[in-house]
Amino acid sequence: MHIKLIKDFINAYEKEYKQEFQNDFKGELKRIKMRFYEPFLHASTPFLTRLNSIIASLEKPINVAILGQFSSGKSSLLNLILQKEILPTGAVPVTFKPTFLRYAKEYLLKVEFENGFEKLCELSELGFYTDQRKELQAVKNLTLFAPIPLLEKLTLVDMPGLNANVTDDKSAFSELENIHSVIWLSLIDNAGKKSEEDAIISHLELLKDTQSLCVLNQKDKLDQVELERVLNYATEVFGKYFNNPIIALSCKEAKSKQSYERSNFNALLKHLQSLDTQKLHKNFIKTRLLKLCEVLFSQYLLFENILEKLTTIFKTYEDFLTQNESMIKQKIDLLSLEVLTHLKALGEKIAQEIEANIKEKQAYFYTPSTNFLHKNLYQKHEYKAPVIASDEVFLNLFYHSDKFSKEFKKMKTQIFKEFEGLKLDLEGIFSHLEQRIILFKSEFLHIQKDELLQSEVDFSELRAFVGASDELFLKDFKQALFEESLKLDLFFEKLSIKALTNYESASKLTLSFFSRKVNESREFFELDSTEFHLYHPEYHEIYERMLTELNFYEFENLLLDKPFIIKKYEDLNSAFKALILQKFAIINKYKSQIMKQKQWVLETEVLIKDL
Repeated sequence: MHIKLIKDFINAYEKEYKQEFQNDFKGELKRIKMRFYEPFLHASTPFLTRLNSIIASLEKPINVAILGQFSSGKSSLLNLILQKEILPTGAVPVTFKPTFLRYAKEYLLKVEFENGFEKLCELSELGFYTDQRKELQAVKNLTLFAPIPLLEKLTLVDMPGLNANVTDDKSAFSELENIHSVIWLSLIDNAGKKSEEDAIISHLELLKDTQSLCVLNQKDKLDQVELERVLNYATEVFGKYFNNPIIALSCKEAKSKQSYERSNFNALLKHLQSLDTQKLHKNFIKTRLLKLCEVLFSQYLLFENILEKLTTIFKTYEDFLTQNESMIKQKIDLLSLEVLTHLKALGEKIAQEIEANIKEKQAYFYTPSTNFLHKNLYQKHEYKAPVIASDEVFLNLFYHSDKFSKEFKKMKTQIFKEFEGLKLDLEGIFSHLEQRIILFKSEFLHIQKDELLQSEVDFSELRAFVGASDELFLKDFKQALFEESLKLDLFFEKLSIKALTNYESASKLTLSFFSRKVNESREFFELDSTEFHLYHPEYHEIYERMLTELNFYEFENLLLDKPFIIKKYEDLNSAFKALILQKFAIINKYKSQIMKQKQWVLETEVLIKDL
């Protein structure tokens, strides 16, 4: 059963992704297309939609954009080609949305709206949808069908004027992605002007290798001498941006076929008719496919930079660990030497002080009355409860006695500072990394695509990776620090490295132990005084407990013969360095995934360039 499932999966995969293709242009396109469909690329839906659109364009007429600034005569020029006054013209921008001129046996208008709805209309309604003064924001584009033979081999696109307004510019830029060739239309008065040249340069990518042509309109304003001078100057300034010689024509003069020669409108028609559509198709597809590769490369470069930033964090952290070793070890050695002289003979004194402050106080509790006549009432029981006067013990030990006060003062100045500094240094080792990982996380946690065609899956995985920074890159360090700190805290707590805490911790633990036992005995006693007795600590119990909490014999041995604190620090340092290697492995695994994608696209790019 399992073998059959595996075989079925392999067969389905090979059928989908291991196809054989012919060695012609179409076959190579199919091969390239299937490479982009490779599952591990995680190509986005917009990316695949764009890919399929690019490849499908091979079977469609080429798109030739009529591009230029508003009122340059684009609509007038297209009306001449349509042999009808269909497109509205005016001194103010009237072309509101891209308008496509396609071939059909009859004149017809199709309006496509932003919501995807399409509507077929009469030509008389065109002005209603093209004039931006109507403020029809819902319109996406228009298609005008006309029985013009030229439109069988190409689609003309009337673009909004580039300097009309922001909305027009956005529409134009969006539609220009599907343009194979460009007719740049400029008023002859603007020939050679810097503003016009800047507009041309901003769209230079569209003009390169697209059999582009610059057309100067309104040549009827000039006589022959002036026209030649303007053409020469325009050629000098604009010529280098176009693939064909600049021509001048007059839309005003080309009102009939008989005037085509005089108006030089024939030159434009000849250019359109002579376009090498096969070459334009190939160039368009090749250029757009390479752009798709660039989209992916930009994504991979971004991911690599992010991961390299993470790698640098750990490389820097590794150096930080090494640089701090000698400093922390010196602090530990100094601390150990200062502690050894302060541990003996304190247990007995503290035990005596605790015993001397065990007092008794009057207490009472209530139990339900057993007398029938006093049903639902409670009976009061009074007794003397043992109480350990903790505050008095601390006052006698740490404040009332000059002898203790002098010793503690010395310990405060010598040990407390060193102990606190050591703890801060150990915590700082982790904090140094933690702060950088937190900054890394905050910088990239909400990273989004800067290009619609980039892979949403890859970005989602990256966000998940960054979001798991605590789990992936801090948790192990935090756990290692916690485990070693726990051992050190237990050691320091018993040893009382800090001057005041040395005595206070042991005292508090001892007092807490006996206070708890006394309180527990009171609770049990009040529950059943016939079964349980009040607990009164004896001196020898207090003394033994104090010695247990101080652990002075054990720790004297550890500090002299076995450098326990240094060993724990070395264990922590070694654990951190081992974890760094693990984190490098995690990062490199992610990098290898990106490298696999990148290499695949690089190989695909080579196939595209060889088309």
